[in-house]
Amino acid sequence: MIDFHSHIIWDIDDGSKDFRMSSDMIENSICQNVQCICATPHFIIDEQEIDKTVYHEKLNALKESYSNKINILSGIEVYINPNIPKYYKEKKIWGINDSRYVLIELPMRDYPIYTKDVFYELIILGAKPIIAHPERNLKIQQNMNLLTDLLDEGALAQMNAGSLTGMFGNHVKEFAEKLIRTNRIHMIGSDGHNNRSRKTDMLSAYETVGKLNKDLYQWMEENTNKIVKDIDITPLKIVEDKEKKFNILNLFNRKK
Repeated sequence: MIDFHSHIIWDIDDGSKDFRMSSDMIENSICQNVQCICATPHFIIDEQEIDKTVYHEKLNALKESYSNKINILSGIEVYINPNIPKYYKEKKIWGINDSRYVLIELPMRDYPIYTKDVFYELIILGAKPIIAHPERNLKIQQNMNLLTDLLDEGALAQMNAGSLTGMFGNHVKEFAEKLIRTNRIHMIGSDGHNNRSRKTDMLSAYETVGKLNKDLYQWMEENTNKIVKDIDITPLKIVEDKEKKFNILNLFNRKK
């Protein structure tokens, strides 16, 4: 099991506050049977840019402490910005495990007009953009085609484990389940920020994926490891939501 999104690097963003908290978060991941965790702190162009040297010093300290227990990989969560393609080209931002797969965050309540252009330009440059927790974006909740358009361009999507376990409320949970059922998600991340309120149950989330969509669960088992190895993958085809169709048929039958 791979955790594609975490904030375990201490004192670098709004995640872990110190080495001890980072250790607690990693120990929790180990207890959840996570074999690999991606350390992806926030990177905000012109506001919160990460010193790569400092980042790798802390990353390596965690790697050395847990070398025999869990694999810890590099990465960042880049906040959407028109200059992302420029930063990628200049190697100022980096992907998961220094791969082409770059995690990109959208605002929670907005969908910037330049979003699709940024993803398109990244793909032209050879990058493989990953949309971080799209299930929590208000505009995507209101219009799922915004996500589908990015996926059709070649982007991938990462879901937060907490979205499937109800951490962010029933509305997000139901929408997350719909994305899973229709093959619009490709990987799961804890998005863990600390060892208390943002400590997420990865194991339960993966089990939920298996219950909702066995084909997607199997695809994740076979393909998520390729992402951290920078290998090309072929996502499952997006399908119709059978649950919605089933509910409509039930409503029709009750009226009869």
